[in-house]
Amino acid sequence: MTIDAPAPEAAPQPRPTPPARRYLWPALVAAWAVLLVVLAVWSARNDPPSLRDQTTAASAKATIDEVVGQVTARVPAGATIQDKGYAEKACSLSAARDGVSLVRTLTVSGPVGDESATVVALAAALPDAVTRPADGLKEGFYYDAGNYVAVRGKITGEGTVTVDLSSGCRVP
Repeated sequence: MTIDAPAPEAAPQPRPTPPARRYLWPALVAAWAVLLVVLAVWSARNDPPSLRDQTTAASAKATIDEVVGQVTARVPAGATIQDKGYAEKACSLSAARDGVSLVRTLTVSGPVGDESATVVALAAALPDAVTRPADGLKEGFYYDAGNYVAVRGKITGEGTVTVDLSSGCRVP
């Protein structure tokens, strides 16, 4: 007995896509790519740095100089200030990239016994400076100057308050 195979059916012919739909996906992909490139370029030029090592030592010096001006303007009467200038130290940003760390030290000398008042006066020159301890005679202060610059002041001896402004490791 023989069985005849069914006759093959003709495959349905694909319907041609309308011309407007044919170019829709490539146009959307191209528009998306252009948008991403435009946003990347805008972001690279306008967004602030999100890491300290994305900033330069020159920008840190500008911030430090501004804070030094604020602090020296509030030195109490009868006190003298000594600026030791910048101390630069080589550091490593990554395994393949070297950087530089900046520290500027100010020493304020005044009458013995007025150290706490000097700390309070210097901290008052900086908005949002945090003094320590919270209660009682002040022994020091901390201030975030922005641009990844830290300002720390503390009593270091009789009649002496030292203020350190440090930048951390940055691109030279």
